[in-house]
Amino acid sequence: MTSHSWTPPAGLRGEAQVIRLSASALDQDGRRCPAHAALKARPQLWPRVYEKRRYAPWETFPLGLVQAALDLVEYRDMPVEDAVASVVSGNRATVHAGVAVWVGHACDAYLEAAEWIADDLEEQDVVLVPDRLPRIVQYESAAERRMLTAWGRWYASPDGGVREFRRLRMGRAGERDAPSNDALAFVAAAGQRAEGNVYRDMPVSVVPDEREASRVRVVEVVLAAGVPPRVVMDAPPADIRRVYREKTRHLVTGIVFADVRKPGSDCVGCKARSSCDALPHAPGLLGIEGGGTHRRTWSVTTGRQYLICPAQAHLRELHLPAAAWSDGSAARRGRAVHRWLEAAHGRRPARGCDLADLPSADAGDLGLAAQVMTPEEYREARPYLVSHLAVCPMAGAVGDVVVEPNVAAYDPAAEVVVVAYPDLVREVGGRVVYREQKTTRMAAPGGEADEVFTRVPQLALAVRLIEHGVLGGDGTGAVELETMTPDAAVVLSFDAGDPAVREAAARVITRMAARWHADSVFRPDPGPWCGTCPVAQWCPDRAPSDPKAPIVVDGVRIDPRTGEVLSASGPVSDRAEAVSDDIADPEADDDPPPF
Repeated sequence: MTSHSWTPPAGLRGEAQVIRLSASALDQDGRRCPAHAALKARPQLWPRVYEKRRYAPWETFPLGLVQAALDLVEYRDMPVEDAVASVVSGNRATVHAGVAVWVGHACDAYLEAAEWIADDLEEQDVVLVPDRLPRIVQYESAAERRMLTAWGRWYASPDGGVREFRRLRMGRAGERDAPSNDALAFVAAAGQRAEGNVYRDMPVSVVPDEREASRVRVVEVVLAAGVPPRVVMDAPPADIRRVYREKTRHLVTGIVFADVRKPGSDCVGCKARSSCDALPHAPGLLGIEGGGTHRRTWSVTTGRQYLICPAQAHLRELHLPAAAWSDGSAARRGRAVHRWLEAAHGRRPARGCDLADLPSADAGDLGLAAQVMTPEEYREARPYLVSHLAVCPMAGAVGDVVVEPNVAAYDPAAEVVVVAYPDLVREVGGRVVYREQKTTRMAAPGGEADEVFTRVPQLALAVRLIEHGVLGGDGTGAVELETMTPDAAVVLSFDAGDPAVREAAARVITRMAARWHADSVFRPDPGPWCGTCPVAQWCPDRAPSDPKAPIVVDGVRIDPRTGEVLSASGPVSDRAEAVSDDIADPEADDDPPPF
């Protein structure tokens, strides 16, 4: 395939024949936009209409701080504590106190892993030293110029016979057979040492190696204490080149020539955002005037986390490693139910769920459940799924159905890309109907729109999305909340065209987003919720808590293990609901971390 098979989107100018791809980009995620990856790989394409880029007033790339601190340790022999302090205090953008704590932890974890690597290699009579110069693969023809880069840390034996690339992971290991591992190894095996800047220069000035390597290694280092490094590639360069040609090179071609558009969080930094016809524009969606600090992404999860604690929202937005504080029973149950519903409602031809789809938990064949959950999960989920049968949204005349879609819309008034992940969107009688589905052992929430939307703000956002035509249709429709208990299921429905419903939705969403939108400090707000905060380990201001005692928020007692509301002296506040939801489903709506 040649560059002539790919045409830049309308609204862009520049050279499409210059391609610079990071090897890590080969690990594509289902929520990512393929067209964005292709555009990101073309550094000489720009929007035709100039937009002044505004940068966040805080550090948004904590791994960059880790790299800078490790450079001081390895190249200047600076003590790690002094290196971290120097990098944090001298950084151009403000570094949140929680980020600074994590950077110190990450550096310590890396140096511990480096000792393990050195000990293993010492047994093989191999010594590695840091290499300041990264490697890059460059190829140029009459039609195009391609560059393949690898971001991480480089090492080599003094005689150049062994090369090693270390990939940094923030909190958890990647897939052992990830395509990016082959690409990273290829850069190490076939790339040349770059004197120039591999992210700015074109072409990049390189220096030749004094000798060819006989062995190339790629090691994955998770920046967590006590986690051993993992060797994902250790082979002669010739073998690595062959594997790359046979298994991986076609994936690179697929990425850089992709033209499928999938709106989502990638839209924030996409060059084609202003001209992309796949991203709906919805002025006033959040009800906020003014562009805030810079262009950003917001979801109900973001708003929920900010209601609990601004510092928590900030640290989680930066993908700092999160701890699992609860036993997750309610979350596991809810995810199992959702997986089954996604599979059942996604069947073609579409049909409603019935009892034949739900064999006994002791049956030899569990049907659909065998594909999406364990027998133990099915035993717990089945009573909720049986309750669902009476209110299944697929029963009756249903038009277009989209299960678990990714939804995104750009609010130019606030300069925010709003993302949402509905459980189900369908067409009924020519109207858009949005359904949110939840499981609980408690009674289903009820009341007027204000109260229900406060407890389930996804419904409020759904009303706003329908009103602005983001989900299709003419701006009218309905939003539904299906609550499943082991005994019954109840569906609450709100007319998205009702002015009172629209006003209630606008109040809830604006209340959730406004303070976050204006904040640039993200101060911690310690309280009983610190005991279940997934990023509390990085917060120097966290409050002490009893992990077994119920969490009391605004008169609401919450189970710290499951997130279930145990009792309430009055209406459940938005903050109490946020704490409950965050425990029950701590990863809802989150994008995966980039590293």
